[in-house]
Amino acid sequence: MAVRRALSIVLRTYKTGEADKVVVFFTREYGKIRGIARAARKTRSRFGGRLELGTELDLTFFEKDSSELVSVDRCDIVHSRFTELGYPILASTLGYVTDLVDNFVLEREPNQHVYRLLRATVDAIPDTESPEAQARYFEAWLLRLVGFYPRHKTCPVCSRKLATEGARYLVSEHRIECSRCLKTGVSLSPQAVTYLEWMWTRSPDLLVPPEPISVLRELGVFHYRLIQEQLEKDLKSHQVFDDLICQKK
Repeated sequence: MAVRRALSIVLRTYKTGEADKVVVFFTREYGKIRGIARAARKTRSRFGGRLELGTELDLTFFEKDSSELVSVDRCDIVHSRFTELGYPILASTLGYVTDLVDNFVLEREPNQHVYRLLRATVDAIPDTESPEAQARYFEAWLLRLVGFYPRHKTCPVCSRKLATEGARYLVSEHRIECSRCLKTGVSLSPQAVTYLEWMWTRSPDLLVPPEPISVLRELGVFHYRLIQEQLEKDLKSHQVFDDLICQKK
C-alpha cells in the first residue's frame, strides 16, 4: 500500500454507505483522483467541514493497486471558501467552475496550468465585482488550456481584425470568421472580441465587468456552445448558475 501526499482541490462529493463520502479531488501532483473518506458524514467526523467544494487541502491518502478509490487518511486545510457557500451566487459560481474541471480533466493526468487556474479563480470569487465575469474568464482559459478555444485576432478569410468587424463561430464546422465573411453561427460583437483580448492579459483578481455588460452574455453563449460541443451533454451546474445570474440582472 503506497502512501502519497499532494495539494488538492475538492471538486465534488457524494454519499456512499451509511456514513462515508466519495470525494473527487483535483491534485496538483497526480491529477484527478477519487477517494473514500470513511465516516465523513458522522457528526463528530475527523474531517469536519474540510471536504467542501473548492477547498484546497494538503491531502494524504493510501493507494492500493486493486482499488479505483484511494483511501483518505488526513486533509489539512490550505485555503477554504466555506463561508462563501452561504451566498447563492458565489456558491453557484464555485459549483460551476469545479464541475467544469471535473468534466474536462482526465483521471490521473496532472495539469498544473489548470490547477493554478482553478486555485486563482476560487481565490478571486468572493472579491469580484461580477461573478459572471469570473465564470467567463474561467471558461475561456479552461477551454484554451485543454486545446478547444478557437483563438484568432484576424479573419482567416479576409484578414480583417475581429475586434473591428466582430466574429461568428460555426459550430458544425469548427470555423470562426469575421461577421462580413460568415453570416451564420454564434456571433460575437466587436466589444466582446475586444474584452476577450483584454481578459487574456489579466489575472482573475483584476477583472472588471465590460461595457456594455451584455458582452458577458455573448461570451457565455459562445463558451457554452464550445463546452457542449466537447462534452456532448449539458451541465446542471451551468443551468443553476445561469438562472441566478438572470435573477440578479
